[in-house]
Amino acid sequence: MSRALVVYESVFGDARAIAHAVADGLSTSVQTDVVSASEAPAEIDGDVRLLVVGGPNHALGMPRPTTREGAVKQYGAVIPDTGAGLHEWLETVRLPRDGVSAAAFDTRGSGHPMLSKMDHAARTEEKLLHRAGAQVGAPAEHFFVADTKGPLVEGEEDRARRWGRTLAELVASSSVGR
Repeated sequence: MSRALVVYESVFGDARAIAHAVADGLSTSVQTDVVSASEAPAEIDGDVRLLVVGGPNHALGMPRPTTREGAVKQYGAVIPDTGAGLHEWLETVRLPRDGVSAAAFDTRGSGHPMLSKMDHAARTEEKLLHRAGAQVGAPAEHFFVADTKGPLVEGEEDRARRWGRTLAELVASSSVGR
């Protein structure tokens, strides 16, 4: 049985909420599991047809150990291991030999439009997915938060569910997947 896997990193809970909303949308057509990067498997099973990854923008990119440490010190984020997250997982994950289709998302500030355009977490996620051997089958999606510690802008979880349903339709039509 084929399935989808959503792997996320979240600092204040917004990316986690988006990951679960995407999974809700996906689950309309395909069995879907959601897991944080810190709990994600080191090797992806061959029955995974779609891997969706996502997390927040930190300092205009994916969280790294230094930006996680900064979130703990500056904003009181609770991050048990600041040295490990989605970036580190994507650098080491082993994908099935015949590959896997993938999609990426990020959360980003909704303030200044120019700064939002400079955020590159999802772009880096896509590069790391490609490097790991995945085929990115859908454009990255960006979800907006009102401030550093959230909350999500109204309607973003619903938009994430719709995006998940769109990804599920792509998997079902074999436009994405093996």
